[in-house]
Amino acid sequence: MAVLTETLRTFLREVLNTPLKQELLAFLATNQAVDTAQGLSVWLGRPKEEVQSAAEALFQAGLLKREGDGENAIYRYQPRPEVAELVEAFLTLYQTARSQLLQELQHLRQQAEQVWEQLRALQWEQSRFRLVLDSMTDGVLVLLPDGTISYLNEAGANLLGAPAAQMMGKSLAALSSPLAHLLHRAVQEIAPPLFPAITREWYLDNGTVIRANLLPVFDEQKRFLGVVGIVRDITQMRRREQEQREVLSVLAHDIKSPITAIRGFALSGLRGYMGELPPPAQRAFQVIAEQADRIYEMVQQIVQVVTGTRGLPPLRPVRFDLRECVQEIAQAFEGECAEQGLTLSLQVDDQPVWVNADRTLIERTVANLLSNAVKYNRQEGKIWVRVFRRGQEAVVEVEDTGVGIPPAELPFIFRRFYRASTAKGEGSGLGLSFVLQVVEAHGGRIEVNSAVGQGSLFRILLPLASEPQALRETPLRAYRLREP
Repeated sequence: MAVLTETLRTFLREVLNTPLKQELLAFLATNQAVDTAQGLSVWLGRPKEEVQSAAEALFQAGLLKREGDGENAIYRYQPRPEVAELVEAFLTLYQTARSQLLQELQHLRQQAEQVWEQLRALQWEQSRFRLVLDSMTDGVLVLLPDGTISYLNEAGANLLGAPAAQMMGKSLAALSSPLAHLLHRAVQEIAPPLFPAITREWYLDNGTVIRANLLPVFDEQKRFLGVVGIVRDITQMRRREQEQREVLSVLAHDIKSPITAIRGFALSGLRGYMGELPPPAQRAFQVIAEQADRIYEMVQQIVQVVTGTRGLPPLRPVRFDLRECVQEIAQAFEGECAEQGLTLSLQVDDQPVWVNADRTLIERTVANLLSNAVKYNRQEGKIWVRVFRRGQEAVVEVEDTGVGIPPAELPFIFRRFYRASTAKGEGSGLGLSFVLQVVEAHGGRIEVNSAVGQGSLFRILLPLASEPQALRETPLRAYRLREP
């Protein structure tokens, strides 16, 4: 789905600024039609003069091609190259919105059909119908044309905050409930001659989210009888949707790091870092790199669209040597560093650095910092990764020679969606926010030193764990990536 960027907003506001222009452009692009204004007016069911004016405006804006003049002019979809990308983004957005609208209309039609059947049943078997409605978990209101409540089930009464018997026969406008006032204003929109069906969602002051579907009802002679309202508390549904978006946001952001590592190793093989490869192996590495690019772009779109989170999954702490964990992550970035001409050095303590933490989250945290160090570094720059003890703390440092961060912006870099003014390329602003959450969830802290044009140093400090007696100390050697 197209993202509604500020450029696209401006394009819609200044060029495609009327529904007819949008409909005409979508029709010509979708159907690949070629026709005059007269013919297009028949297809669209709009007056010829309005279609002619809209088509001329789109032609002047470079979105359509015109052959001929006056009433005999023929129009076709052929945008100029400089606006083609914006037009395609609009068409994607338009088709998505149109599909959603059709689905909602279909849903409303189904609801209207159901309510109509229920009203017919009310005429013949009123008592059985009331029993069915009273058993529904959704609130159901039957209103006369003047807004008087003729029927209200128990679920609806609970949402309005008073017993059903007290509200029967009263107008919505006379009730003190905030929801009743909102319903009253919405019902007033169902007026002749169109009698539209209406769907509304309201966020009440107490945090409750209410969805109301209001449907006009007619008798067999097409006379307006009143309105049926189906009211539902969707607070829990909205909360679950938000939680799902939050989890998806963090996962989508962090999955970019392993994808980048896979792509980097594939490119290293293609560039001869693994020795000369036979043609089948070269082709395999090429496919891996290309597919990694595709996945990365899809994930990038998810990160841009999905809202981030302040929460973390439940911690699953285990005792592990922080040196081994960081070394595995650093090695995963070998290919990407080699591709960009960066020198990556890993310096670790001679003795194990034990921590009691969620290893998966710590890996994602270090990978985030390393990914930033690569992304915002300069050509032929350097990256240092260090793991050591300091007092009763385990320390991980990621230092780079990149663009750096202005001192005035350092207090804000851990905020969700914040990106420093020196940041280049695309990004969601979620990575450092996630890093801070993980570190603080483990009782640690993070320090930053940075200077514009000189680079940045991120330092993670975690509580040091006691050494397992059953394990022998195995020193790790200092590791250095091959010079590009």
